[in-house]
Amino acid sequence: MSFKLKTILGIALIEIILLAILVMTSLHDLRSSNERELRTRAETSAKLLATMTSDAVVALDLATLDTLVEQALSNKGLLYVQIRNSNDLVLAEGGTIPSQLSSVNNVTDDQDLSDGNFNVAAPISVAGAQFGTVQIGLSASLLNDVVAAGSRRMWMIAGVEVLLVAIFGYILGTILTRQLHHLRDGAARVAKGEFGFHMPVVGNDELASTARSFNQMSSALEEYAKVVKTEKNEAEAGRKFAETLLHNAINSVSQAIFIVGENGELRFVNRAARDLYKLNKEDCAQGALFKDILLSAYTWRSETKSEEQTQTVYDRLKRLNANQIQTWQSKWMGERILLHTQRPIAAGGFVMVDTDVTELFDANEKNRRLELELMETHKLESLGTLASGVAHEINTPTQFIGDNLKFLREAFDDLNGFVSNLDDALASAQSEQLEEIDWSFLKEEIPAALSEAAQGVDSIGKIVRSIKEFAHPDDTETTETDLNNLVENAVTVSRSQWRHGADLVFEPAETETIISCYPGDVSQVVINLIVNAADAIAEHSQKQDYAGGKGEIVVSIEKDAEFCTISVTDNGPGIPESAVHRIFDMFYTTKPPGKGTGQGLAICKSIVEIKHRGKLSVRSENGKGSTFIVKLPIMPGSSKQNGAADSHAA
Repeated sequence: MSFKLKTILGIALIEIILLAILVMTSLHDLRSSNERELRTRAETSAKLLATMTSDAVVALDLATLDTLVEQALSNKGLLYVQIRNSNDLVLAEGGTIPSQLSSVNNVTDDQDLSDGNFNVAAPISVAGAQFGTVQIGLSASLLNDVVAAGSRRMWMIAGVEVLLVAIFGYILGTILTRQLHHLRDGAARVAKGEFGFHMPVVGNDELASTARSFNQMSSALEEYAKVVKTEKNEAEAGRKFAETLLHNAINSVSQAIFIVGENGELRFVNRAARDLYKLNKEDCAQGALFKDILLSAYTWRSETKSEEQTQTVYDRLKRLNANQIQTWQSKWMGERILLHTQRPIAAGGFVMVDTDVTELFDANEKNRRLELELMETHKLESLGTLASGVAHEINTPTQFIGDNLKFLREAFDDLNGFVSNLDDALASAQSEQLEEIDWSFLKEEIPAALSEAAQGVDSIGKIVRSIKEFAHPDDTETTETDLNNLVENAVTVSRSQWRHGADLVFEPAETETIISCYPGDVSQVVINLIVNAADAIAEHSQKQDYAGGKGEIVVSIEKDAEFCTISVTDNGPGIPESAVHRIFDMFYTTKPPGKGTGQGLAICKSIVEIKHRGKLSVRSENGKGSTFIVKLPIMPGSSKQNGAADSHAA
């Protein structure tokens, strides 16, 4: 409903209520005045008739009374006339007498017009004495006609007035709402964003003041909109710059970053993640499920182990919890080691950061190997110091024994010559004594025993010298070393490890094998390989008997233009094909639990390949044996270069 219609209806309603009150009041007043006039007329007529009929009533002149009644009924509006005496007897009457007309004694003025009559009674008195009553009835139709005519005129006037009020209300509403229409149209245009719109202002009333205020507001909104637009453009530019900077920063980091929504949908993937998992931009569209991306990345990269990789993905997905901060480690396709870090997002979802820590892991492994190597070196130094002391203590009495054996052998040779040169007579005399001591046997066996004892002492001396050389290597820098002699000493030192289960054949190089190396480290490598070969043969001998009761170890040295090659071959069980590629890994061992630590070959590889720039490899045939090949460069370079290489390798 429009404001103008409300205005018209409001004014009309007020006017109708006021006019209704006015008309009703006027009609009531009109009826009351006419009733008073009718009553006055009736009373006057009744009194006049009572005066006129008083003589006839007193004289009981009925004819006169009838004449007077007829004359009275000739008056317009008079319905009936009845004259009664004091005894309530009707003396004369005329007109239409009401059936329930009251008796004289009970006559009262009847002002009730519900039956359309107005009944009035007047006493007939002469000299103060009442001789009867005159009762007349006047018709109220004239009164009703007057009142009805007045009502019609008043209601017609009221209707005309209401119509005029409506017309003037419409005109006034149009005048009042014209400015409001301008305000409405202006507000609609401002609401649509047409800030700065000014509406026309007419007059100086409240609506005009409101219009001016609206124009001021529109101007202020225009200025504010300009400021907001400028700030919005600046904020949008800043947001775009921040997003671009953030995207570029995230794309420039080496870690793979996934931003995942609360329902598992992908929000963002950086370049490193696409490169690591070999994903296309189309695969990483917003809305793709993180689970599907991982499944596709793992299964597409693996044709032979798709089930295993799928299980790996599901195991990884089980760890995901958007409400926790967690870090764990896994292998990507069995090649790379990934560190996964997950952090929740306050708005829902989480950020997953995958860091390729393969190089760090390798570096840690190398550092650990170097630490183990250093520990092994310290241990060997301690053992070397102990062995050196023991060898020194053994060497002195061994020299005494060797010198005494030499003396005894020379003395026995002299004694034997002396006995052999005795003359026959003396020999015959001493023959019984010589037979008692079994001289012929002693003459044959004592030289042999002394010779074997001398050989034993020589062996002890050789072992002592090998131990002393092994225990006191100068490994602070490379040394020109005879590889044949170094390997032979290693074979001698390790004899107690292999002599019970294997025969060892040493095949030195035919040419001179002087190389620049760290002799203590090379000796450690050779001993470790020989001990491993002896352990493999001992383990294999429990399942299979060797011809001759022992296995065989062959240690050979070859030399070419660039390398001296040491080969250690055994006829043990060999290495399983599945374990060959891991045989040099730290802490990996094929020996039974409690016997191997998995460090020996890892240390050997570090010594050969990192410290000497050589190569340590293995050839193995399952069930037939293994050959470990150590290739040492003849000229590995200066110590300074080696140190730099070691640092780089670490």
